Amino acid sequence: MFFSPTIGDLSSRSDDVYILCVTTGNYYGKGRERKKELVRAVEKLGVKQGNVLIMDLEKYKDGPDPWEEERLSKHILDHVEKLDINIVLTFDEYGISGHINHIGCFKSIQYLYSNGLLPADVEVFVLESISILRKYISFWDLILSRFRSRYIYISNFRNVLSAYSAMREHKTQLVWFRYLYMIFSRYVFVNTYKRIHMKKAF
Repeated sequence: MFFSPTIGDLSSRSDDVYILCVTTGNYYGKGRERKKELVRAVEKLGVKQGNVLIMDLEKYKDGPDPWEEERLSKHILDHVEKLDINIVLTFDEYGISGHINHIGCFKSIQYLYSNGLLPADVEVFVLESISILRKYISFWDLILSRFRSRYIYISNFRNVLSAYSAMREHKTQLVWFRYLYMIFSRYVFVNTYKRIHMKKAF
């Protein structure tokens, strides 16, 4: 749900957009339903069903426990190489919402990057986490984002409607505060990125 402006824009220009989800979301025993929901949701954003890849490994259930980033990074690298990916987009070190699994995705990519394991032509960008104030000022954050960010995706009206339709497909997660998110979150309207930075290997 955080990446909808990006997915909507890229999928309108290319068929070579892939979604890799590293968990089925089975923490509450709803993994099978959530896999189907994800496929339907990203189809609303223009991504073909065959381009949605969902890992189903016991070690990577969503939940409060941290993942083994080094091991996860090997699974991610396998997909990057098999699909000949040249741009990777993921969460930043704060995970937008602070979710430990989002941060785990970042750390796995960071591990690959810092250890020189990614193919030489692969570029990595991370979705920027911002202050709580900016996060919930809806489309008004476009003003700040335009001036502060070099890498930016902005949803047009059609893509905003597609994002709403996609979110409605996540029926197992559509609790009351998700409706507020759909109205007030800037991530429905704009995504800003920064390039990943080299860090000392773990």
